[in-house]
Amino acid sequence: MVLILTLAGGILLNAMESEQKVLFSAEANGASQLIATSISSGMRNATQLDLPGSTDGPNDQLLILTTVSTSSDPADTAADRVCQAWFYTEANGGAMYYHRGAPPQAIVAPSADDTEGWTLLGSGLSATGQPIFSNAVEDNPAITLNFAINADGDSSPALISTSFKSRQGDATETQTCF
Repeated sequence: MVLILTLAGGILLNAMESEQKVLFSAEANGASQLIATSISSGMRNATQLDLPGSTDGPNDQLLILTTVSTSSDPADTAADRVCQAWFYTEANGGAMYYHRGAPPQAIVAPSADDTEGWTLLGSGLSATGQPIFSNAVEDNPAITLNFAINADGDSSPALISTSFKSRQGDATETQTCF
């Protein structure tokens, strides 16, 4: 009887550990999809972008987009624009934050300790040997997103590497978000 209970207990513990790993993996994949979808949506309608230099940490990054809000016509007025920003920080295990506002609004990166007004999109992110945001093209906004996300720190991280390009083409802004 003890032998059977020991075997059943071992199987139950293994099943619970496997379930926890699957849940952590699903959480990491969900967060990575949220981040990629958010940036994709912003880049699709971006008329300008900026990647200012490092903020708090050496690998912290800020991506700022001026985007068309209600129309796909880049000739619309600045009143039809939206300022969107994504902030990656290595602090607290690596996190991605999002902020949105109306131009002209100079968006600056928050400190890693004070992200008030910013929405947390995901945590457990890390750089993959290259910057999180890279390959900005000045004449036509484009960006490459590279990161690894590991929700529990124990399993293999999900690797994300994808590129986004604006459909708005070359546009001249009178009021931007940076």
